[in-house]
Amino acid sequence: MAVVTATPKGPKASATKQKIIDAAARLVYQKGFHATSLDMVAQAARVNRGSLYYFFRSKKNLGLAVIDHYESLLHQNYLSPSFDIQARGREKIRRLAESYARMPIQDSPCCGCPIGNLSLELSALDEGMRVRLKEVWDGVFERIALGLAQSQEEGDLPGELEPLAHARSFFSQIQGAHIIARCSQDEASLRQDCERAFMSLPWARKGEPE
Repeated sequence: MAVVTATPKGPKASATKQKIIDAAARLVYQKGFHATSLDMVAQAARVNRGSLYYFFRSKKNLGLAVIDHYESLLHQNYLSPSFDIQARGREKIRRLAESYARMPIQDSPCCGCPIGNLSLELSALDEGMRVRLKEVWDGVFERIALGLAQSQEEGDLPGELEPLAHARSFFSQIQGAHIIARCSQDEASLRQDCERAFMSLPWARKGEPE
């Protein structure tokens, strides 16, 4: 789903647009989408309201840009480092579980997954944002499913396993761990829960691969 914005003119305008998105992403992560006003974003980005509206005609347009931003960071910092490597499928899945146990933290021991937070806040309130968030999750599940399919080929998972279904189950456990960690503020338990999500998959050997 494309974000409707005015067309930037030149590198300076592009840099200003990105500065607005970065500021909005930080505020939304810390405070939530509804608690983040456009005035707060403009102040944090050090731009005037006119500049903000030049790029984003509404708060929803800016929200969709923030989702795009979070999706890019998700792939850049978590999915690509876990899956774009030469390793067994099992190791790729383990790397993802371990990286999610070390998600960025701001203002508390655990602010959770940015996409997960927005999904909880917005999915029942705005259909356009719900659809866009679903697209992000579908992309995550597909990457994990490829790792699980590789593990099947390598004999680490049963051949009858449905990769996409187990990808959803595995990642749902990790997201649930983050929701609980936001309340418990227990980083050690978050790490243990992410490890349990990995170990809950029907690996041929529960210990380290040979």
